[in-house]
Amino acid sequence: MKNKLTAVVSTGVVCGLMGMSTAVYGLTLDEYFAAALTRSETVATQTELIHQAEEHYRQANSALLPTLTGTVSYGWQEPTAAGALSTASNPNRQRLAKVTAAQPLFRGFREFAGLRQTQALLNAQNQDYLGARTQLFRDATQNFYNVLTIEQDLKNLDEEISQNLAREKELNERARIGRSRLSEVLSVESAVSTLRAQVEQLRGQLRAAREAFAFLSGLDANTPLNDAETLPATLEPLEDYLERLRLRPDVRGGERRVAAAQENVSVARGAHLPSLDLTANRYFERTGSSQDVDWDVQLVLTIPIYSGGQLQSKVREAVSQQTQAELAASQLSRQAEQEIRSLYEGVQADRSQLQALEKALDAARKNYEAQRRDYRLGLVTNLDVLQALTAFQENQRALDRARYATKTDYLKLQAATMRRPVAENESREGNRP
Repeated sequence: MKNKLTAVVSTGVVCGLMGMSTAVYGLTLDEYFAAALTRSETVATQTELIHQAEEHYRQANSALLPTLTGTVSYGWQEPTAAGALSTASNPNRQRLAKVTAAQPLFRGFREFAGLRQTQALLNAQNQDYLGARTQLFRDATQNFYNVLTIEQDLKNLDEEISQNLAREKELNERARIGRSRLSEVLSVESAVSTLRAQVEQLRGQLRAAREAFAFLSGLDANTPLNDAETLPATLEPLEDYLERLRLRPDVRGGERRVAAAQENVSVARGAHLPSLDLTANRYFERTGSSQDVDWDVQLVLTIPIYSGGQLQSKVREAVSQQTQAELAASQLSRQAEQEIRSLYEGVQADRSQLQALEKALDAARKNYEAQRRDYRLGLVTNLDVLQALTAFQENQRALDRARYATKTDYLKLQAATMRRPVAENESREGNRP
């Protein structure tokens, strides 16, 4: 009892510490994705489809195994006419009790091809599960940084409003002693009102983004977020990313479906070959002339001769389905490669933009400080100072937005090359290279 109590208390302490960690440091992207993964109906549906594919494989495997059935029957028939010969071989009441064992010996290799086909489809379903998981990570990443971008935008706007209010206070003092005009004060007030309107617009966007967060994760909409992701100093060569093309779930799933379509052609062609079956009966009760026969064994050879062209048609249909699967796999591969190339170029452009914006922000800051000094000396107008302040704040906002956009695009590139999210089960067939 003491051990159980200790375990309960320990669990409560751990959960409490996790809650405190989230409250103090915020929810990381990986924690957000883990919460979304447990809540996603799409991923759960893919899991159920895997279970169904596994059962289809077991059903296909059962075609190779013997079957055992029991039969009990009791029948009546019209009595034999008077004066007829002995009816011992054809009694009025017929009873039968038997157990039948059947073993397919040869079916034109169709059963083996069907087994390989269901295995390929099971593997394809595993890839669909991984694809749904990866897409969920992309959605969580997009929403995660969308929330952070808007929140940072609001912080920057609050800072800009504070600076304008400080500017307004300074101008009021200068106007009181006749060193500034009232129009200069009014221009700052107008700028503040415009910024407050932008704040209200962003708050509406934040509420929508937060609702999407709550929908995906099942957590409170106001849960604080913690950006723990870092950008690498340099990107690997494009060829390194393209080499991971074959690990993508959509590409591997297409390959598995091509393999399944090829096996389906073998199934259709196998219908042209003879089949051989072994059947054995053990009788416990019989009537008539065979009542003393306790068992029998049959070896049945079935040779397809003509079926109205149905078998040939099924082969042609299977070949067409194979071609269709190959075309779909080719398209998936080309689209995946194009996506990786586009994301890679996008991240490269984002990084270049970040460098340019950092320089622009530094220049805008220096310009604003210089304009403030010159205004006090009467060398520039208040409008010049306001324009410099606006340019400085706009560069700050653009830099923060670009930084989050770069992280978003980089994580999407990682997801497109199966480097994120981390596989939850390395033993799953779809996670092995």
